[in-house]
Amino acid sequence: MRTSPEKAVSRRARPRALVEGPPGSGPGRGAWLSWFFSFWPLQIGGWGLTFLVPVLFFVTGSVNDPSVLCYGVALPLNGFLITLALRPCCSWALGHLGKRWLLVPVILLVSLLVSYVELMGVDWMVRDRGHPALPKETWIAIYFIRVATLMIWLLLYLGIKSIKVHAAIEREFQRSEYKLLRSQVNPHFLFNALATIMAVRKDEEMVSLVTQSVVDYLRFLLARESQDQFQHPLGHELAALENYLRVEKIRFQEKLETRIEVSAEARAALVPTALIQPLLENAFKYGQMTSRSPLRIAIEARQAEGRLRLMVENSGRWVEPQGSRSTGLGLANLRKRLHLLYGDQAKLALDHTATAVRAQVSLPISGTA
Repeated sequence: MRTSPEKAVSRRARPRALVEGPPGSGPGRGAWLSWFFSFWPLQIGGWGLTFLVPVLFFVTGSVNDPSVLCYGVALPLNGFLITLALRPCCSWALGHLGKRWLLVPVILLVSLLVSYVELMGVDWMVRDRGHPALPKETWIAIYFIRVATLMIWLLLYLGIKSIKVHAAIEREFQRSEYKLLRSQVNPHFLFNALATIMAVRKDEEMVSLVTQSVVDYLRFLLARESQDQFQHPLGHELAALENYLRVEKIRFQEKLETRIEVSAEARAALVPTALIQPLLENAFKYGQMTSRSPLRIAIEARQAEGRLRLMVENSGRWVEPQGSRSTGLGLANLRKRLHLLYGDQAKLALDHTATAVRAQVSLPISGTA
C-alpha cells in the first residue's frame, strides 16, 4: 500500500446540500434553516413587526393623532404589497443586469419614486377621511424613513437571492464533480477483473465464476448511479464486496487470506458509495509487492462517539512513492469525495508497522439504515 500519509482530507467546510442533511447535525436542521431564510417567513415576519408599532400606539394610547395612526397602519400594509410587486422585478434585474453595480442607483431611484407615490396616496386617503394633513416636516421625515426602509428591503432581497443562486450553482458543480469522481472507480475494478479473467482464461468454470461476480458487483454500483445516491449503508457495500473478494480470491488462490470484522451498528451507518473498494485495491496492489505469502487483508469497522471508524489493513511493508510508478489515483479520488461530502469533518490516514500497512477512515455518522 502506498500513498503519502496525509492525515486530513480537507480544510474547507462541507457543502451542506450535497447529501441529505449535514453530518453531525440533527435531522431537519438544514431544512428548517433554509425555510427560515426563505422569502415568505422573512416577508411576513418583517412587515408584521412594523405593523406592531401602530398597534402598540393605539393600545397604550401614547399617540392620539388620527393622521399619524392612519399612516402607521397604512405603511406596513402598503409595504407588504409594494414589496410583493417588486419581487419579480428584482429577480428580473438579477438575471439581466450584467453589471451588478448598476443595481445601486436603480435601488435608490426606485426607493425615492415608490416612496413618494405611496406617501402622496396615503396623504390623500387621510385628507379624504376628514383628518388634517401632517406637518411638512413630519411628512418629509416619514418620507426619508420610508426610502431607507425600501432600500434595506431591496438590498436584503437581492443579497439573499444572489447568495442562494451562487450556492445552488456551487452545489450543482460539486454534485457533478462527485459523480465524475465516483464514475472513475468502475474502470479500476474492471481492469483488475479483466486481469483475473486473463489469468484463469483456460478454466471455463473459473471464467464463468469471475464474470458472474463482476456482473453482480457492477449491478450494485449501477443501482446507486441510477438512483443518484451518494450514500448507502455500509453493510450493503460489504455484501457487494463479497463479489470483489471472490474475484481476488480466484486471482491469488491460497496466497490470500481475508478477514472482515464489522459491528452491526457500523453496518447500518450511511457511508459514501465505493468507500472500501479503493482501500482494498490499494491493499491488494501494494500488499502483493511486499507481503510474505499469504497476503492477509483485514477490514474492520465500528462506531464510536458518533463517528464511524473504518480500517483496511494488509500485510507487508510501507512502500515510499517513487516517480511515476503509481499515480495513487484511488486514494486521491477517495480523499476528494470525502472532502466534497464532509469537508474537514472526515479524515483518511495511513499508518504502518514493520509487517503491516493500514488505511483508516474516520467520518461523522449522518444517518443509519
